[in-house]
Amino acid sequence: MHSDLCLVMDQGSQSSRAMIFDRFGNCLSQAQVRIKIQLTPPNRAEQSPEQILISLKRAALESISKLNSADRRRLKSASLITQRSSTLCWDADTGEPLTPVISWQDRRGVHYLEELAPLAPLLRQLTGLYPNAHLPASKLRWCLEHNNFSKALHRIKGGPIAAWLIKNLLHEQTDQIDGVTAARTMLYSINDKSWHPELLELFQIPESLLPDIKPCQHNYGNLKLPGCELPLTFVSGDQAAALFAFGTPSPENLYINLGSGGFLNRILDTPGLQPQERLLHHTILAARQPLFSAEATINGAANALEWAFNICRPHSRQLDKWQTEYPDPPLFMNMVGGVGSPDWCPIERSCWIGEEEEPKARLVGVMESIIFLILRNIEAMSALPPPEKIIIGGGISQLNSLCQGLADLSGLPVLRYKQQEITAMGAAWLTLNNSIRQMEPEQRFTPNTNTALKQRYRNWSKAFNKHLDEVRDEL
Repeated sequence: MHSDLCLVMDQGSQSSRAMIFDRFGNCLSQAQVRIKIQLTPPNRAEQSPEQILISLKRAALESISKLNSADRRRLKSASLITQRSSTLCWDADTGEPLTPVISWQDRRGVHYLEELAPLAPLLRQLTGLYPNAHLPASKLRWCLEHNNFSKALHRIKGGPIAAWLIKNLLHEQTDQIDGVTAARTMLYSINDKSWHPELLELFQIPESLLPDIKPCQHNYGNLKLPGCELPLTFVSGDQAAALFAFGTPSPENLYINLGSGGFLNRILDTPGLQPQERLLHHTILAARQPLFSAEATINGAANALEWAFNICRPHSRQLDKWQTEYPDPPLFMNMVGGVGSPDWCPIERSCWIGEEEEPKARLVGVMESIIFLILRNIEAMSALPPPEKIIIGGGISQLNSLCQGLADLSGLPVLRYKQQEITAMGAAWLTLNNSIRQMEPEQRFTPNTNTALKQRYRNWSKAFNKHLDEVRDEL
């Protein structure tokens, strides 16, 4: 007997995707629509709300249109996964956007956090987050201060892009947000599981601005797509969903997802903050029962490679081949988008160190810097029990040289599955009843002795620490 299917809408930094899954994790149909981002130095990154909404609807309708009539009848529910920290304001009555989408990569609100620096331990205790400008709280405060909302504030709503998409995708047009995404705002108490009055006061944000918080698994309403009346029953942030791609995540594994940014997650046996209070996010996860994770972030992953390709302009994109041609690339001080954990430096001052000017060699150096930033965060997680293996996903995880280098440097086996879109597959596992995952890894990268790479990592770490100190002196 055939099981039900679900539509997963995955709204990311670079594109909107829609995929249709069965309960075994098989993808029956998919579509993708690219979207643009406007980067304005030194710290702004914006996207068009209308373009994002249209792209998501197009992807959803295209994926549904590819199904045969029998499978279309099996389509019973939908889920929505979004970039967690991209933020905007909208008209509470009509849902019309009143600001651009301020991307998670945007750091214009950093000065608000500098003002609150003495209260960082309190912020961390309440939210489980290390305060930084990528999170929505400072973005919302900036919106309130730089837009003429004061006379009609009762008609304004604001928050992560997930809430605005719920408003505009559903017939009901309600202002709702899932708890996982709410927990990423720096305005949400992880103990009370609600917007926290003290946090709202610190960021000067009225609670009336924010959407109502709902569980990830909730009947949010019905999609208003032509010829499609699917109920939206699951909403969550992208990285939280990705952890469930292959079933319930295990504390024994280190999970890495490499999209525009990179994210490392370890499931915690017990909730609460760990000793490395300046290093890691501790995020509530979307699950059938509560789970917590320690999360580390890398700002410069796929976006660092894209940035470097635009600067170096090589004739092709064969990084795996170039890695063997240039075994000693220049060291890249990867600060694309600023530096995430464990260093938390908002300034972007990327550069290469070394004499090699060949563009291909420089790009290999950028790829290696991603491996080095991953290992820097693995070392920052040293208070946790050592992981047994790494499970990796996301677009640039398809680089064999990156996976092998990570295995060699970490000393851990790296497992990569055939399905790259692990965020959507995790959402499907959490949306469909009786989901089953019995997939075998597509490839296993076993650690090799790599003395040269380990020495380059030591050289890079020394140079990166010096470079960070010099950049911080500018603050």
